[in-house]
Amino acid sequence: MLEQIDREKYVNDRCIVSEDGVFYYNSDEMISRSDVMRFVEENERLSEDWRKYRHYYKSQPEAIIQAHPKENGKPDNRLRNNYAKKLVDTYTGFAVGKPIQITLQEDVANQNLSEFNRSRSMDSLFTRLWKQSAIYGKTYAYVYGANGEIYVTDAPPTECFVIYDATVAHNPLYAVRYSRIGLAGRYEVTLYSAQYQYNFSSGDNSSSLGSRQSNPFGILPIIEVKENDERLSVIANVITLIDELDKALSEKSNDVDYFADAYMKVLGAILTDKQLEQLRDMRIINLKSSDDEDEPVEQLDVDFLSKPNADSTQENLINRIIDNLYQLSMIVNLNDKDFGNSTGIALEMKYKPMMNLSVLKARAFSASIKAIYEVVFASDLLDGIPRDAWKDLDIHPQYDLPHDTLTEAQTAQALANLGISRGTWLKQISIVDDPRQEEKAMDDEHKKQIQENIDVLKGTHSVVDGEHDDDSSTRKEADKSASK
Repeated sequence: MLEQIDREKYVNDRCIVSEDGVFYYNSDEMISRSDVMRFVEENERLSEDWRKYRHYYKSQPEAIIQAHPKENGKPDNRLRNNYAKKLVDTYTGFAVGKPIQITLQEDVANQNLSEFNRSRSMDSLFTRLWKQSAIYGKTYAYVYGANGEIYVTDAPPTECFVIYDATVAHNPLYAVRYSRIGLAGRYEVTLYSAQYQYNFSSGDNSSSLGSRQSNPFGILPIIEVKENDERLSVIANVITLIDELDKALSEKSNDVDYFADAYMKVLGAILTDKQLEQLRDMRIINLKSSDDEDEPVEQLDVDFLSKPNADSTQENLINRIIDNLYQLSMIVNLNDKDFGNSTGIALEMKYKPMMNLSVLKARAFSASIKAIYEVVFASDLLDGIPRDAWKDLDIHPQYDLPHDTLTEAQTAQALANLGISRGTWLKQISIVDDPRQEEKAMDDEHKKQIQENIDVLKGTHSVVDGEHDDDSSTRKEADKSASK
């Protein structure tokens, strides 16, 4: 059953683009090359906004850079306040600055998973995926094999997309990676389905999908990671405020330059070029209205032209814009002068908006992580991990909140005394990155301590239960008595 997509754009009867830039395909037949290229062209159109957000993150805001120059040589400062990067980095550091806890219940599988995560720097990958989805509104993870090994990397939406079916399930049908080659605008395209991978060039004058090879995973190796259901970028939400802040601070800087280069007015006297030069070089004013004593004396006025001062208005505007930046983005201002003095509930409430934002995104982010490992485990290249183990992944984000480790330890101890499993109460301690590995380390240390105690008892010739070669003096005396 075809679901009605609000304010959709029909590229043709089969290709649909939703208001949020999501691609749907309404056909039971294999997608054609021409339809793939229609989606590529639509993605290129959407990429204009994504590239703009990327420019803002890299301190290249288009509004202030492309503004018309001031006329008549007036001061024309172009200040760029990179709040886009500050908001995104603060948000990313809070949510995934600490590694996400990803564990499996079975010990051997969990150990192999941890080794894979370390060798492939999966923590860094998840950080990039979170940051890119915050910048663009969505991004993609790409799983691939090389030299008998499995790897995962990131792919921005400017060169990658997923096509979903047009039913209520919105199951992923195809994935596309492409790159633009040369000035002629030729595209190298790779199309993925669950069974095959196709490669073709848009400039070869063919209507086929090109060369075909089997998809070793049996599922799409490209997974979408979205910021929210609307794929709304953190930067897009406040981009007009960033532009206005750049403009306000630039005009304020222009005012400073104006006062530094203020014009002098001289009324009631005619100055020669030599006198003007003396005023500029000697900075001494000694004038009279006329050299002829018979002429009537005019009122002499020497002063600097002054511009109306709007400093307080400008400051109020700037402060209001900065405050709205943080409020609308729901990201906490760590540079707030009152932030460091907050304690307890007040500090928790300051973090609450960003915490809510992170928790909502983390639900979809965790689903994307499971989808990534579904592909990884389908490769059968990780020993001791079955294909369906992705269903049992325990994913636990560690938000970078101010922690009271003493309170955490007391909470964990209280839970332990109640008979709660170690895996549960270890999660309450923020300094524990991997509860499963910590459990194993605790067991190993316990076994090691027991063995060391046994070795000490053996060394002092003490009686140890179960030892048949005991040579203690008590044992020897007993043996002598028995022999008599």
